Amino acid sequence: MDLPIQLLGFVEDGAQRYVAMMCRDSDRPDEVMIQWAIALGPQPSGMGLLMRITKTAATTFKLRTMAVYKTDEGGGLFLPTVEAVADYNQLIQVTAELQIQENSLTGTWTAPDSPGGRISFELTRRYPTVKARKLRSWDQFKTWASAQRLEGRFVDFRGHGCSTFSLSTSFHRAGRARIERFCYQTMPEFQNLAESILDERFNRKSPEDFAIAVGLAQHHGLPTPLLDWSKSPYVAAFFAFSDALENLSSRPDSTHVRIYALNAAVSQASGLRVTLTAAAPIASHLSIVPWKNPRLLAQQGCFLLTNLVNLEGYLGVVGKNMNTELLTAVDIPISSAAEALQDLQFMGLSAATMFPGLDGICRTMRHQMAFKKKS
Repeated sequence: MDLPIQLLGFVEDGAQRYVAMMCRDSDRPDEVMIQWAIALGPQPSGMGLLMRITKTAATTFKLRTMAVYKTDEGGGLFLPTVEAVADYNQLIQVTAELQIQENSLTGTWTAPDSPGGRISFELTRRYPTVKARKLRSWDQFKTWASAQRLEGRFVDFRGHGCSTFSLSTSFHRAGRARIERFCYQTMPEFQNLAESILDERFNRKSPEDFAIAVGLAQHHGLPTPLLDWSKSPYVAAFFAFSDALENLSSRPDSTHVRIYALNAAVSQASGLRVTLTAAAPIASHLSIVPWKNPRLLAQQGCFLLTNLVNLEGYLGVVGKNMNTELLTAVDIPISSAAEALQDLQFMGLSAATMFPGLDGICRTMRHQMAFKKKS
C-alpha cells in the first residue's frame, strides 16, 4: 500500500515516549521527515530526522537517516551545523525497520551504542467530525450570524463552496506535508521572486516579514499551510456562494455550501510567537500585517496555521479533551446563492470590494450575469 503523506504516533527512547509525526511530500515519496516533541509549553523543544524510506516487502519498510534537525529557541526545527548537535554522530546513523500491522505502521529504531526503541504510527483512526447544522434559507443564516455576534464564542469564519470539502490547507491538498521543506526551500524562492515584483526586500531574519511573505503567497495562489478565515460570517458566506455559483457545472451533485466557525479559545491559546516548523502538531491563530496585501484588509482576514493534514479531526480531539466545541458549521442550500450574493452586494460585500482591482470588478460582473441568467 502507499503510505499517506502524514502519520501521527510516537517515538520511544528508553523509558520516554514522545508524540511524533511522519511527514512526506508526494513529489519525493522516498523521503520522510520523522519529528518528535521532547518538551511542550513556553519553551518547546524537539528533534527531526530526514530519512530515506525504502519498501523492502509488501508491508515492510527500511529507513535510513539523511539529515538531523534540532529546534531553535522558539521551538522550530532547523538544519544545524554538525558541531551544534551533541549526539550528531549517533543520530546520523539511526535506522529503522517498520511493518504494517493491522491499523498501524510499527517497528523499532536502532543506532550504534544505543538500545534504540519503538516507533509506531496510526494508519487509520476515527476522528470526530463536525456535525453541521442544516439551514433552510439565507434568512436563517443571517439569524445564525447575528447569534454568533451576540454570543461571542465563535469569532472566525470560513466558507466552502461545497459542504463535502475537507477543512485542509492548499499545501496539504497539494500532496505536501514537509513543513521544513516549505520554509527553507519554497518560501526563500518565493521571497526572491516577489522582491523583484514588489521592489521591496524582506528581512530574512524577521519573523514578521516571513509571516507577511507567507500571507502574500497564500492570497496569490501559492499552496501554503495557512487557512484563510474572516472576522465576518458574511465575508465567509460571500466566498462560499461565489465559489458555488462559479462551479455549478463541475459539481452537479453539490447541494449546500458550508460556513465553518472557529471558537475564540483557539486564538486565545495561540502564543504571541507562532512557530511553523514546530516538532509537535499545531493549529495556531496567526495575525499578519496587511502590508502590500489590500485583500487581507478588505476581507477582514486572519489565518490559522497548521502542520496537520486532518485539521478538523485534530480540533475535534482537542475540543473533546477540553470539553468544549472548538469548531462548528452550518450548511446553506446552494439554491440561495443568487439571493445571498445580491443581499451581500447591498451590504457592500462583493468581488469588487473583496478583490480590489480589475479582477474583482470582472468577478462581480460575472456574478451579475449569472443572476440575470437565473431570473
